[in-house]
Formats: sequence, structure tokens, C-alpha cells
Amino acid sequence: MSAALAVVRPGECHVWTARAVSVRSAAAPALLKLLDAGERARYEAFLRDDPRALYLTAHALLRELVGAELDRDPAELAFTAVCRHCTSGGHGKPRLPDSPLHLSLSHSGDRVAVALTYTGPVGVDVEQLTRPGEAPLMVLSAEERAAYDLLPEGERTRGFTRYWTRKEAVLKATGDGLSVDPALLTVSAPDAPAALLGWAEREQPHPPVRLYDVPVSGDCLVSVAVLGDDCRVVMHEVAYDGDGVLRRPRRTGA
Repeated sequence: MSAALAVVRPGECHVWTARAVSVRSAAAPALLKLLDAGERARYEAFLRDDPRALYLTAHALLRELVGAELDRDPAELAFTAVCRHCTSGGHGKPRLPDSPLHLSLSHSGDRVAVALTYTGPVGVDVEQLTRPGEAPLMVLSAEERAAYDLLPEGERTRGFTRYWTRKEAVLKATGDGLSVDPALLTVSAPDAPAALLGWAEREQPHPPVRLYDVPVSGDCLVSVAVLGDDCRVVMHEVAYDGDGVLRRPRRTGA
């Protein structure tokens, strides 16, 4: 790696984004070597190149970041995936049983995102803005739908996507995922600071939810949620070169 990766300090949440590496590029073999047998099997199970590229880049990036953070070999990390709602294994939030580091990953379009923090359970969501078809407005609460309907037509794609990244980040942080109807959550309006305003049918389901919108370049939006104390979000945009080396770190505070 050409540049040292930033250390996650107490009270911080670091969010990293990168564009997916083509599975037919020279970089792909180097990234595949970082994955374990189970991850490689899931990679091979994808029938199309685009989802393969997203999976490969997200999991390789996660391994590199965690390995650098904990000073361990990325290829030797043993992640587990825990689902709160079943015992089948193989899916759910990734975690390291022997570390206090909390982590989350997401991908959409051609972009992947990874979040790391010691503060508490974390969820990150990245969503591409150019999504085909009509927005599934049934995921909005009544309050959100009322605010959405007031948006000018040209702002509705961004507005809906911002609602979605916030909801998805919260549900990832709590470990519920989409087993919970997103319409039960009410988050702040797209042009207001990110916040979870309410959760119907659930009382005090978790420690305080700290919700943040993360600035990122390009045609996507990113939100991150952390359960626990307020923290400083640090954003990094990186890229893999053709040789599979992670370069061009750009850091901004949020």
C-alpha cells in the first residue's frame, strides 16, 4: 500500500469509499488472494461481473482496512456473520469475535463503502442516485412522505435516496436489516441534519442512534449510523490501481 492508512481513534467513525475493481482487470487476482475460501465461493457464485466486482472490492477493502487497523495479515482475518433473525449463518453483519472494532460494509452501483469504529455497533449505506423505475415510496413513514411530496420534482431522486441511506444505515447498525419494515422508522427530512426521529412499535430498542450524512464525490449518497456516544466521522476516498494497490487517500472530516 503506497500510503499509510489512518488509525481509528476513540470517538471517531471512519468511512472509506472506493469504486469497484473490474473482475477482468489485473488488480482482481491480488484482491482475490485476500479473501477466505467462503468469500471466494460466494464471489464465484455470482453470475454477472458487476455484482462480482462489488463483492470482491468491498470484502477486500474491508480486510485491508481492518488488517491495517489491527496490524494483522488481511488474508488471515476470520470474520463471522451474525444474523439476529436466523441461525443459518453466512449472512448478516460481519464482525471479528476477538476485537472491539465495529464494522459495516455496503455497495451500490459501482461504489463500495466500509465503516470502522470503536464507539459502538455501526451501519453504513451507500446508494447510487441514478436508480431506474419509480421510487418505492411505501418505505417512507407518513411524516416522511408528506415532506417528500413537497420536494420539487427535480429534487425527489436525491431526497428519496437520502431517506433510504439513513434508514438502511440505522437498520444495519441495530442488526435488524430489512427484516424490519423501513416505514416504521422516521428520519429527518433530506435537507435537515441527519437524525432518527422515531421508530413505531418499538420503545428504546438500542443505545442512542447517532446518524450522519457523509460527504462523498460522484453520483451517490452515503449515511452512517453509530449506536452509543456521539462521534466524529472521518471520510476517506480511495482507489485501487491496476496492480491491486490501494492509493490516492483523500480524507475529510464530517
